[in-house]
Amino acid sequence: IVLIMGLIATSQTKLSSEAHPAAAYVLIWVAILWLTMVEGGQASIVGLAPVNPELYRESHPVAYKCAAITTKGDNLDRYLLGRQFMVVLVVFCVNISGGPIGGAELWGLP
Repeated sequence: IVLIMGLIATSQTKLSSEAHPAAAYVLIWVAILWLTMVEGGQASIVGLAPVNPELYRESHPVAYKCAAITTKGDNLDRYLLGRQFMVVLVVFCVNISGGPIGGAELWGLP
């Protein structure tokens, strides 16, 4: 993380070299946080699908309502397919904002 932030600060990533480094900082952190929410949501939805909803109907009513929507019909499959496209987009944003450009060097490291 420190190396990537250093590359951004010295404008040695694609986005930070073509725009202001602040834009690269914002994009990479928003993308990483977004990716954690997408992955966590996917794990929760897929993990909860085989569980009997009556076990948590009264103790977790919001989770029950969400699970009822996500497991209805082919919603889960559609969500997983859409999630894959979103992950590709987010990883692309991380790469464009944090990936080093050719010939990048920081603190004597190639």
